[in-house]
Amino acid sequence: MKPTHTKQAIREAMDHLIDRATNFDIEALETIYHDDFHTTLILPDSTVQTFNKAEFKDHFAKQAEAQNTPQLNTWAEWHDFHILDDSAVCVLTRKHSGMNGEEMRLLCNIELRFEDGRWQVLREQIYLRPLNEA
Repeated sequence: MKPTHTKQAIREAMDHLIDRATNFDIEALETIYHDDFHTTLILPDSTVQTFNKAEFKDHFAKQAEAQNTPQLNTWAEWHDFHILDDSAVCVLTRKHSGMNGEEMRLLCNIELRFEDGRWQVLREQIYLRPLNEA
């Protein structure tokens, strides 16, 4: 197994994403997100929003302007990591207000691709749920 293709390497890439995103570092998202990035947000009322890389960076920039905190919640609970060749998937739960301005629990399925010497986020599926929902 390549040293770049381990659960620890995926965790480090995701920790970097969480650190940069929770600090609204839009420039860092340029290298973290793959050029073919696509995210799907499923809101609590089942409304679906989708974004490509440019749209999601714009969405995040607008959230940054609306936030009254210098950093979002960095809490994460890790559920699964799976690596297959140059693809990986991690499943985690997050808590923060960066998607819709309200502190929510986010159930995330993140697909990464190893390209250009680094892990890049290719796809995100994020299910937003109220914090008090079991």
